[in-house]
Parts: sequence; C-alpha cells; structure tokens
Amino acid sequence: MLNFPYITMPLPEWIGPVVAKVFAKMCDDTTGHDFLHAVRVMELSASIAEELHADVDIAAAAGLMHDYYRKEEKLTGQLHFGLEAIAELRREFGSLIIPEIGEKAFDNILDVITLHESYNTNTVLSLDAQILQDADRLEAIGAVGIARTFMFGGAHGLPMIEEEQKSIVSAFDPNVPPNGSVHIHFYEKLLKLADGMHTAPGKRMAEQRHQVMTAFLKQFESELGLSSPVVTALK
Repeated sequence: MLNFPYITMPLPEWIGPVVAKVFAKMCDDTTGHDFLHAVRVMELSASIAEELHADVDIAAAAGLMHDYYRKEEKLTGQLHFGLEAIAELRREFGSLIIPEIGEKAFDNILDVITLHESYNTNTVLSLDAQILQDADRLEAIGAVGIARTFMFGGAHGLPMIEEEQKSIVSAFDPNVPPNGSVHIHFYEKLLKLADGMHTAPGKRMAEQRHQVMTAFLKQFESELGLSSPVVTALK
C-alpha cells in the first residue's frame, strides 16, 4: 500500500508517482475536491470496475486524476474539462503513465476524464466513462456528499440558504460558475444523481446514499422553515 493518507486499497507500483503528483497538487484544497475526494473516487471506480470485470488500472487512474485542475477552475472561473486541460494532463502525466500501461490506455483515461461532468443523456458513454461518472456522483451524495456540498459552498462564497424562497429552480449546468445557495444545489443537481447512475454497482450504492441525503434535507428544511422547490429536469 502506498504511503499516502486515506488510501485503503492495494495499488500497483507504477501508480505511485501519479499519486504523489496528485497529492502535492490537491492536499490543501478546501472546496471538497481535495486529495481525499480523489482517493475515494479512485477506490470507488476501481471497486466498480473489478465487479464489472472492466480495466481496473484505467478506472483507478481516471478516478485519481479527474479533478486535478479544480484549483485553476476556482482561480480563473473557467471550467477545467476542455481540450486545453486534457492537453495539460497529457503533458504532466504522459511520461509517468504511458510507459507503464501504454498510450492507448492513457488516451482512454483522458477521454473518460473529459466526459466525467457530462449531463447530456444523448451522449453514448463507454463502460470506463460510466464507471468514473458513477464513482464521482456517489461522492456527491450520502453523508460525504452532504459534507462536501457545504465545503464547496463555503469555498465559493455561496450562502447556506437563499434570502427569498424559490418555488422553481433550473437544472444544474456544469458550464455555469457556482451560484445560488447550498440548499438550492441539492435540488438543481444532487437529488437527481441517483436516477442517473449507469452501472449496477453504482445504482445499488446510490440508493442508500440518496436516502441519507433526503432524510438530511427533510430535517434541514424543517429546522429552517424551508419548502422544497420544484426543479426542471437534469440535462
């Protein structure tokens, strides 16, 4: 097992330098997209891949690297899933990964990362892309998801609740910078994620985590005298 915090699964020796690079970049993040998040998505991805007999190396590496440019996103206000970010991932990690698992597998990792925040239901996803999406979305719901949501809101200056109650809110759009309130974010995005899971393991784990989140929201709204808004469909 690599000598880094939070890692609980055995990892191949080749991924050690990749873990070190991700740790150095993300260890002090305070948005909920920190090294702990990277490790948890890595391990969830690897677990799902193993159950589905998919490529565990691709799943683990994609999970580990998927949020590598979150700091740049917060600093610049620009989303980090574009071609320029993928080119940077190739530059920073290609020499570490390609000699170990090959260029085709590395290209697959980058393709998977490109699609991990896609909410277009018309997009056909490979199994590897489905696995990363499910793992990342599992991290956004349940008890950990609730905690990360409030971390993200605080880091981006979002209020806990809106000043005036909204009866209808728009669906989440990953191309729009963070806005609104933490409360609204549950409805615009997080409560929709369980229904969007792709894999059988993802659906199974999401069901229990979704129940945790809905129970929290019921108590949260009761204490604050809030009502539940209606949200348009997730794209």
